[in-house]
Amino acid sequence: MKFSMKSALRALAIAAGLGMMGAEALAAGAVGSQAALPPKQVVALSTGIRMAYLDMGNPLGRPVIFLHGYTDTSRSFYPTARALLAENPNLRVLVLDLRGHGGSSMPAAAQCAHAPEACFRPIDMAADVVAFMDRAQLDTAAVVGHSMGSFVAQELALTYPHRVDRMVLIGTSTKLRGNPVLQDYIVGEFVEGSWKAGFEAQGYAFPDQVYDLSPLDADADALSWITDAWVVDPAVDPAFLAAIVPETAAVRMGTWIGAARALLQVDNTERLKHLSVPTMIVWATQDAFFYDTEQAELLASLDIPAAACKMSYVFKQYGKRPLSESGIQIDDVGHNTQWATPREMAADIASYLKHGKPSRDWYYSADGEPRLILTEKGKAPIERAPGNKNCGL
Repeated sequence: MKFSMKSALRALAIAAGLGMMGAEALAAGAVGSQAALPPKQVVALSTGIRMAYLDMGNPLGRPVIFLHGYTDTSRSFYPTARALLAENPNLRVLVLDLRGHGGSSMPAAAQCAHAPEACFRPIDMAADVVAFMDRAQLDTAAVVGHSMGSFVAQELALTYPHRVDRMVLIGTSTKLRGNPVLQDYIVGEFVEGSWKAGFEAQGYAFPDQVYDLSPLDADADALSWITDAWVVDPAVDPAFLAAIVPETAAVRMGTWIGAARALLQVDNTERLKHLSVPTMIVWATQDAFFYDTEQAELLASLDIPAAACKMSYVFKQYGKRPLSESGIQIDDVGHNTQWATPREMAADIASYLKHGKPSRDWYYSADGEPRLILTEKGKAPIERAPGNKNCGL
């Protein structure tokens, strides 16, 4: 989710049942970001979580699982999921609410309230996804993850590679350990800054007694911050953002605290050198959370298993204008790439699932109109893994 940093040097964007919906209806209906979110199904998992999810498309089709970002919900990927089914109605698309987000339950406070980070690690969320796949009787699935969800996807591919046949990472990196935006701004200034102070001023012990409370219980101005500085993106339909705000405000403090602390411990730089799952990475030029230098580090890690013929990867750039000197997304596609470009993202995912590569089309915002996405045919900056041709991958 995009926000402006007011007291730090770096500003950025972060992100952060239905029953079977007929593929024909999805293909015929609007796939835009204002489409109403349908009811979700809920399933009890062996991990103790009750997971809410959307189940769309062909119940016998190839499964594709979508994983959203920090403090987000399945709404994040719903327009993309609809557009993907318009591209290929034979897919089965499963859009999950990760633990503590949206309609999914929190892990038990008795075990987690004292140290929420122990219950919101990517490995915990990955275990939920595997348990969900078990309940759905899915041996394997393609997995699409954004931001936090991309690290859950990485964990799935690294720990359970036999359950993931392809992976798509949007707005990702090798690590979040020491990330200054998450560490200094989100956690330092708000979650464990002004919000913690607000709770303690009311006599609450932090984090133990705030686990099931919301940011609004700490600070009446929290909603303004969420609206004006967190759920903000100049390339995204304001109506879509407005629908996200109340869902974000309802996220429990245990999730805000636990997921942030856990993500700050993640560094997969070395582990990704052993990745065995074919992967597509999508990065936008005005991603103010993960810079181009971090994309270079990611590809350097993936070059090793690719050169050893253990996997293949393809990297595609969205956007054409770089971040402003202030580090704020202003006039092009940013960290929440799928929010701004659901149809374009769906076309690339569909192409990758079918052909092992995205389209060659380049998507970026029009000059002076960030919400107007232009397409330049056959011109997209794309990088393929070295050794692909030699490996036959």
